Amino acid sequence: MTFNYVTEPGPINVALFQVTHGLYILTTKAGTRINGQCLDALMQVTNAPPRVVVGVGNKSLTHDMICESGQFCISVLDRGNPACGDIVRRFGFQSGRDVDKFADFEHELNEQGIPYLSDAVAVYSCTVVQEKTVDLGTHSLFVGSVDRAGTRGDGEPLTYNEYRNTLRKQRS
Repeated sequence: MTFNYVTEPGPINVALFQVTHGLYILTTKAGTRINGQCLDALMQVTNAPPRVVVGVGNKSLTHDMICESGQFCISVLDRGNPACGDIVRRFGFQSGRDVDKFADFEHELNEQGIPYLSDAVAVYSCTVVQEKTVDLGTHSLFVGSVDRAGTRGDGEPLTYNEYRNTLRKQRS
């Protein structure tokens, strides 16, 4: 079988959708303000010490707040949660510069006051390793030292591809 190699950004993105990864909620706190966004760019990079890397768009409020605070939290979405679509719309389709994404939304706070989802499959509280941050132009890669983590004991992580397939079925 031969591949149809392409060079245009749109068709390249179609091919990149074959990369499997999860869908997460990335949250942070700077001063008294909290915010969060959807995230699909997360990877564990070391286990001793435990570190993850996240890719965050430079124009997002979450990015600015992580730069200011040096801390973030990640909530792993549960594929069995029927509210996943609503959660993704809340955190992925509106800007924290315009709305308080946590208004009337159930959440908990970690020791630093950073919100996380109560019904997440797992949660990671991280401190940015400043000297490892990489500016990629449109995005920054933040390496986070995982200071604390927790699992709920049940549920399974939602993948980005599962979410996209659900959206596609809803539109049909």
